[in-house]
Amino acid sequence: LLYIEDDAVLRAETLEILEDFFQSVTVATNGKEGLEKYQAFYKHHANYVDIIITDINMPIMNGIEMSEAIMQLNPKQSIFVISAYNETKYLLELINLGIDKFLVKPIQSKQLIKALHEKAQAHYNQKLADEYHLKVSSMASELAKELEQKVQELHRQTHHDKMTGLFNRIALIEDIKVQNFATLTLVDIDRLQFINDLYGVEVGNQIIIKVANILKNFAQEHSCILYRTSGDEFALCHQDMEIENAFAFITKLSKATTNLHLHIEEISQEINVDTTIGMGLQSKNILTHADIALKHAKHNQHPYVIYNKSLNSLGKMKEMIEWKSKIETAIKNHDIIPVFQPIVDAKGRILKYETLMRMREKVEGKERLVSPYFFLETAIKTKLYPQLSHIMITTTLETLKRTDHTLSVNLTYSDFKNPEIIDLLTTTLSQNDIGHRLIFEIVESESIGDYQVLENFINQFRKFGVRIAIDDFGAGFSSFQHIVQTAPDYIKIDGSLIKDIDTDLSSLTIVKAIIQFSQELGIKVIAEYVHAEHILNILKSLGIKEFQGFYFHEPQPYFIEEKEIEEAI
Repeated sequence: LLYIEDDAVLRAETLEILEDFFQSVTVATNGKEGLEKYQAFYKHHANYVDIIITDINMPIMNGIEMSEAIMQLNPKQSIFVISAYNETKYLLELINLGIDKFLVKPIQSKQLIKALHEKAQAHYNQKLADEYHLKVSSMASELAKELEQKVQELHRQTHHDKMTGLFNRIALIEDIKVQNFATLTLVDIDRLQFINDLYGVEVGNQIIIKVANILKNFAQEHSCILYRTSGDEFALCHQDMEIENAFAFITKLSKATTNLHLHIEEISQEINVDTTIGMGLQSKNILTHADIALKHAKHNQHPYVIYNKSLNSLGKMKEMIEWKSKIETAIKNHDIIPVFQPIVDAKGRILKYETLMRMREKVEGKERLVSPYFFLETAIKTKLYPQLSHIMITTTLETLKRTDHTLSVNLTYSDFKNPEIIDLLTTTLSQNDIGHRLIFEIVESESIGDYQVLENFINQFRKFGVRIAIDDFGAGFSSFQHIVQTAPDYIKIDGSLIKDIDTDLSSLTIVKAIIQFSQELGIKVIAEYVHAEHILNILKSLGIKEFQGFYFHEPQPYFIEEKEIEEAI
């Protein structure tokens, strides 16, 4: 290990910890000396040091300059950087260099030991692996038979399904590469998850085994190779079937696996089981084609489908047409509605609500709310999104007029340029004193083509008291340069950073940087996707004061009260 630190006191304290871990610790007091000792070590040992720990601010050559020079010599070098809280301006530069870990001053012993242990273990394991391969390569012939047996056993374990003894998906993928299958047929057990939920997993496993046995007999009769490709799916491959016989084969297979009355000993009753089948014909994409045929059969409730070229494009087109029709019907029937998710303080007190879009529909007589995840892409492609956005903004404004709540609403780059949206907002806000209770959440993941358009939009509505939030911040760093220009009131940290903050040191470091960056600019921080109490406690300790997520409450088509949040947490 190479340790570079100009602070003599900190260097001595940290060195005591490092020497307990590493057989050899080389110390330098600045970046130039560190680079020289790094080069000298390689010259003497014909190998690089395993890990480097370096400060950033040092005389003669700082840690960033030294790290950049070292990465040019060895791009795979493991480097830990020690960063003080006031050095977050270096974060993006360090990320671009490919630094492994960030350690925040003052160094916490547990944090340092954990980071060192993880990286040292990885190096140690790699060295053990290298030594092992070196020993294996020098073994004499007496070990060859034992090694071959182990290889065969490993191959059997990795290429066979443990439950049924059949070949698995790994074996299928490998066989497709070397065998020219005439047909590949996927057989999917219908409603297996429902059976698992109703009777238990053990009963579901018995169903799988019994269907596997039926398919084994069928495969043997028809000279097929049988695989279990996933929990409820099997594949039958035929090497020399004539294409004109494919329809007769799939028909016979469907008959053999439809309306099965399987007696399950554990529950002393019969369960009726059906299957859905998709077949792909000779092609380099035969598995993909079979999967497309299977999905098409399941979607259209057909017992079986043989792939043809029209399925792929037509299937996607049909799905888009169906969603387009659903969206148009929902717009016509006023079934595009808002739901509200509370944003709370550390004690669970409601500060405001985020307004989110849902599509209301009835399925088998029951009402359900559909997330935009399922239909937003279709809405954009079919040019229905402006209508959806207009509905959401209108309902948000109407809700503000009839309540005293503070609401936020999501806006995209296309909304900033939409004259109807701008006119709606301008007219409503000028005629009603509600702007101080309205927050625009700018969707950061949206591709903003012209930031001047965004700035003009923000400036136009700040005069009404409207506040600005940047949504999904931290998913990338491209937005840092624009934050100062737009000067938002809030930054909502992206959920991908929050969800693993308890286990991912990089996420924790980036969140810390965002918090300090925001605090220095006077911007309030909101943590989204808070899903558990221990995540909440970490965020509180970092100084975040506003939170949102399922830990407090899911979005609802009504305003959740604080007592409901108190009961939930």
